[in-house]
Amino acid sequence: PERVLQAMHQFNLCRRDDRLIVAVSGGADSVALLHLLCSLPEFPLKLVVAHLNHLLRGEESDADERFVRELATGYGLPCEVRRSDVKRRAGQWRLSLEEAGRKARYTFFEELRTQYDAVAAAVAHHADDQAETFLLRLLRGAGTTGLSAMAPLNQVGIIRPLLALSRQELRAWLAEKQLTFREDASNQDHRFLRNRIRHELLPLLADYSPGISGRLAVTARMIGEDEALLAESTGEHFNRIATLGTGWCALSRTALALHPEAQRLRLYRRAAAAVLGDLKRFERLHFMLLDGCLRKGTTGDQLDLPRRLVAVLTAEHLLLAPKQQLQISQPVTCSVNGPGRYDLGNGLVLLFDQAPVPDSWQHIVPTTTWVDPGQAPFPWRIRPIVPGERMELLGMNGSRAVQDIVTDLKIPHYLRRSLPLIECGGAPLWLAGIRRSRHALVPSGLKSALRITLSGTEKLPLFP
Repeated sequence: PERVLQAMHQFNLCRRDDRLIVAVSGGADSVALLHLLCSLPEFPLKLVVAHLNHLLRGEESDADERFVRELATGYGLPCEVRRSDVKRRAGQWRLSLEEAGRKARYTFFEELRTQYDAVAAAVAHHADDQAETFLLRLLRGAGTTGLSAMAPLNQVGIIRPLLALSRQELRAWLAEKQLTFREDASNQDHRFLRNRIRHELLPLLADYSPGISGRLAVTARMIGEDEALLAESTGEHFNRIATLGTGWCALSRTALALHPEAQRLRLYRRAAAAVLGDLKRFERLHFMLLDGCLRKGTTGDQLDLPRRLVAVLTAEHLLLAPKQQLQISQPVTCSVNGPGRYDLGNGLVLLFDQAPVPDSWQHIVPTTTWVDPGQAPFPWRIRPIVPGERMELLGMNGSRAVQDIVTDLKIPHYLRRSLPLIECGGAPLWLAGIRRSRHALVPSGLKSALRITLSGTEKLPLFP
């Protein structure tokens, strides 16, 4: 108990009188965890026992469930049990049995955390689990992120108070206290890679290096500490060079080029995770392809990535966005006969209303403009850009080709066809959100004018 309490304080896992969900399978490790959490000197906790019946071993699984219920009753603790057909879910989710079971368990724990307003869910991973996980990931191929230790406390509210203890120490504690537990026969099934690592590989390595499990656990912890520093550094760089929108992320090409390859790969990972939420189905190869696109590609190049994510090189950015978000249609062509709301059909909306004229024009956002209706009688028209047309821009003499305007502004090609242009009497008034013409400007002294507001631009990646 003293070593568990030390871990509680060292890693700030929880505080006195906190409520915890305790994951109890009925096996030795989880039984030891529950007993130890009930035995902390001068550190009382409000505990809720949680058991997920995976329905994988028939009567044995049901016997585990009954054992855990009786165990919780013996401690006077509430017990929450859920049954989940993990084998069926593995097929539905296209996951291995181990991965499907893990997903089902942690979903269950999170729901209980919310239901009981618990600060965390405690699981019984120990030092030997740490070593097994390290070897498992090493054999499957992993960098420092994958080889990092299981954290005592993670971002989704899972705590691991037993990481400093070995399986042998926990079994000895159970024997000393004469505590019973259930043996899961599947832990001896060598069809599972983790079991082969536990029963074959680790004993073999122990012939070369006694105490190998402890050494691997320490190695994993040190890598985890370094990984935490690298992740913090990457986050700082990412915040400086990334532009985030609704469902998309863009990294500055110029800034990326200043980073070494290892940092660039981490920045790509961070960007992909920002868009998708996680990096499932991504491998190092995909981020190397992204780096090749950045270094050797030209503006307009695209790269298809897993889960329909697309990378696009614009003039200034490496953009990551879902494919459907880059398939932007032209704005609907329609007449404007007066104030109102006009849905352009491509995620953009134009709102026309009568509004007071601002006292100053210095802080007007680009997605809003004012027009003197006396100089621009209705009807107006909203339409896409026409090839070859020109605009007489505010603050300039003569006119400029609209194509030159969007090129100078480095507006990505996938956006150009989506830009709505508002015209009056055949003359462009406003390339919405981009540039205003010098026609129908609000004269000094006018108190009220027609305001035009463009909305929905946050959904269009890198809209100016």
